[in-house]
Amino acid sequence: MTRHVIAMDVGGTSLTTGLVRQDGQLTNLSRTAIDSSGTAEELLRAFTDALKSCLARAQVARLTPVGIGIAICGPFDYQRGISLMQNLGKYDHLYGVNVKQELRYRLALPPSLPLVFDVDSWSFARGQAWLGAARHYRRFIAFTIGSGVGSAFVVDGEVVADGPGVPPLGWISGQPYQDGILDHYVGRHHLIARYQALTGLRLEVAEIAQRARQGEAEAASVFSEVATTLGNFIRERHVIPFGAECLVFGGRIAQSFALLRPALRQALKGVSGLKAILAVKNSVRSSLQGVTRLVLILPSGCRIR
Repeated sequence: MTRHVIAMDVGGTSLTTGLVRQDGQLTNLSRTAIDSSGTAEELLRAFTDALKSCLARAQVARLTPVGIGIAICGPFDYQRGISLMQNLGKYDHLYGVNVKQELRYRLALPPSLPLVFDVDSWSFARGQAWLGAARHYRRFIAFTIGSGVGSAFVVDGEVVADGPGVPPLGWISGQPYQDGILDHYVGRHHLIARYQALTGLRLEVAEIAQRARQGEAEAASVFSEVATTLGNFIRERHVIPFGAECLVFGGRIAQSFALLRPALRQALKGVSGLKAILAVKNSVRSSLQGVTRLVLILPSGCRIR
């Protein structure tokens, strides 16, 4: 009997849900806007409504999901389902809330139905290792670039949380850099701030990218700076000691990856064993597949290596 999982990707501005078959096929996809600065009640209601709608679609299709998987950014206690996000400008009001408990109650889920939370970048990596372009590589590093930068390290199809070149929990951009952490210098907020410093204009990343494509030097230089910073940082600390064969990028800024690729390639030039630098336009798809994979392998007790 074919098994199905209800999967949800929690983004900074939207919730994407879908019914995912055990072979990774996605159906009944739905995307809902969310104000991540809302109150705890507003956010929980949005989560509940999105999942309830997907459960209803499954019922119409006469399918009984074997579990629910949610990919969400951290800090988060993924085992217990408690949000630890604070002062991030998104989901701050969920701090300390047991989201798993709330959703179980609001959705009236049977105790036997798994409700699993996973790091969003790890879900993306799991999806890539299972069905994505990176599945052809034994060792790869996955990046999700949006408001911040998430990462995950994969060996033989499994996310690893330690080992040569692997930082705590695989989070590269949480490491010290200049007067803060790397995340402050390679994410959305830095790109916007750098462009404003150069031009006096405060634009969204998509607008800056459009200007770069049209040949504006200041816009192009901002993307180049970010790529150079990231490439120089990961080269000796992570890519080489980990033995990465591939780097795969997802997330919103990955939509403009052509603007990052040249400087990133230059920073990583000559790294032995690095065969490919890839960009995935529909990274949410991989995240939904990845968190589904986690739900499906739970009975074996295999979460990370």
